[in-house]
Amino acid sequence: MDQINSIARNNIKLYRKMRKMTQKELAEALDVTHSSVSAWEIGKNSIDMERLNDICRILNVSLVEILTENEDEEKVQKDEENKQLIEYVERRPEVKRLLKTTMDSRSDDVVVAIKLLEALKKR
Repeated sequence: MDQINSIARNNIKLYRKMRKMTQKELAEALDVTHSSVSAWEIGKNSIDMERLNDICRILNVSLVEILTENEDEEKVQKDEENKQLIEYVERRPEVKRLLKTTMDSRSDDVVVAIKLLEALKKR
C-alpha cells in the first residue's frame, strides 16, 4: 500500500506540473487547503479514493495513469503531448481534415501549406 501511495503522490505532482498548475491551484479546484495538497505530495498524508478520483478529473488523467509507476518522465510527457494533440484534433474537424489531406502530400508541399497558414495568421 505504501508503494501505491508513493506512486500516486509522485504522479500527482508530475501531472500537476505538466499542467502548469500550482499546489494552490489544485487545492482551490479540490476545495481543500494548500497544505493538504503539499502533505499528499510529500507523503505526510494519504489520499482517500474519492479525493483521488477528483484529482484525476481535475488533472484530466485516468486512475490507471495516477497509479502506474512511470520510469521515464520524458516518455510520460511525450504521451501526454500526443494525448492532447489527439483531443485537439478530435474537437476540430477542420484540423482533422487538414491532417488527412497532408498525409499523402509531398513534404515540400506541406512546408508551403504551413507557410501559407502562418501568413494568413499574421493578417
